Amino acid sequence: MLTAPHDLSPCLRPGDEALHLGGRPWEDRTGRSRWAEFYLVLHRAEGGWTHLYRAAPGIRLELMLVRAVAGDARAELREAFFAGPH
Repeated sequence: MLTAPHDLSPCLRPGDEALHLGGRPWEDRTGRSRWAEFYLVLHRAEGGWTHLYRAAPGIRLELMLVRAVAGDARAELREAFFAGPH
């Protein structure tokens, strides 16, 4: 299990906001269940984008983009995250 929050500074610019949603298991492409922590990030540059990221364990932090929505969609993506598995 990962310890959150992680340092997401490599993917953040000044003014961006990151929110740790929590951890849960997810299936990798081989069908194995793995643990990951999930983050919502509002990137304010170029009109703004909201990204849902999965941070998976490994030798170094593996940060995967799960979903991207134009504008400030934090409420929508947060609701979707807590409504079902990813």
